[in-house]
Amino acid sequence: MEEFKPQFEAENTQVLAINPASVTSHRNYSEKKGYSFPILADPGEAVVTEYVCQKPAGKGVLRTVYAVDKHGSVIFAERGHASFEEILDRIKSSS
Repeated sequence: MEEFKPQFEAENTQVLAINPASVTSHRNYSEKKGYSFPILADPGEAVVTEYVCQKPAGKGVLRTVYAVDKHGSVIFAERGHASFEEILDRIKSSS
């Protein structure tokens, strides 16, 4: 992700992650991985539920990528490890 950060910034795009784990856990993980984008805590899983990111039977979180445009519309949604190039292309085409 970090190698694509300048390209996302050039598109005036904010990258963030959301996960049910604690803020401390996120801070430690970000430091370990060298991430400079925020990872938000969702301990009650309100966001996970709203964006339907649970694994079957609600057993954990399914990695999901969303891109939301400046009007609040979802312009990209993909389960698993999405291609940063594809996400950037979708952001550029929605401008």
